[in-house]
Amino acid sequence: CSVQQQTLDDWELLVVDGCSTDNTCQIISEIQESDPRVRLIVNYNDTGPAHARSTGIIASQGEYLAFLDGDDLWISSKLNDQIAFMRKSKCDFSYTQYRVMNKEGTQASQTLTMRSQFGFWTALSFRGIATPTVIAKRALFTEDILKTIGLPHGEDYVWWLLVLRKGILASGLMMPLSLYRDSDTSLSKNRIKHLKCVWQSYRILLDINATVAFVAFISYTTDVMFRRLRYKLLTKVYGTLKVRELMK
Repeated sequence: CSVQQQTLDDWELLVVDGCSTDNTCQIISEIQESDPRVRLIVNYNDTGPAHARSTGIIASQGEYLAFLDGDDLWISSKLNDQIAFMRKSKCDFSYTQYRVMNKEGTQASQTLTMRSQFGFWTALSFRGIATPTVIAKRALFTEDILKTIGLPHGEDYVWWLLVLRKGILASGLMMPLSLYRDSDTSLSKNRIKHLKCVWQSYRILLDINATVAFVAFISYTTDVMFRRLRYKLLTKVYGTLKVRELMK
């Protein structure tokens, strides 16, 4: 587990299991017997990723929150480097660069670049905050945000927008500290569905004026296409990297 390999050892890992059909619960139960920092939470009424995150946040005890889906990885220095960055820059919400790895988890792309800072309006217009790269103060996730669950797609993006709308700025640490697994079954593969949910979030959940929402949506869509093209170009020109080498 890439969490247990962190150079920072003062953490708690809450594994929220949405009634999985594999042996996740058995594996985590065995791990927590030898590592009290690991806790298993069985989420019987699971309605999706945001519900799992909300359940974990409510049960958490730490000052900071970090998010990691079951098929993604963290570089061993992530927690140490990112929390040090947050304390030095006095920010409450941070994210980092990341790499995309294949579904086998063996090869990773070049570093995905991004903006150095996101406010609410910037986040509306540009993509860039990937869930496994985020570390934020627990206090930012108030009850109104934790209740925003059950969306068909893009729940994490909506959460970031709700946090940023309160006047919070998200600061970027320009280091690739996370690895995101690019799966053929990932919901993000359905671009049309994703963009439809983004538009609905602007207009319904965030109640943004239609004209303003349209301008932001065009900018966001253009940025998504540009980032995708750049990712493919960099990978083609510079090739891939071995995940096992990055994890050392």
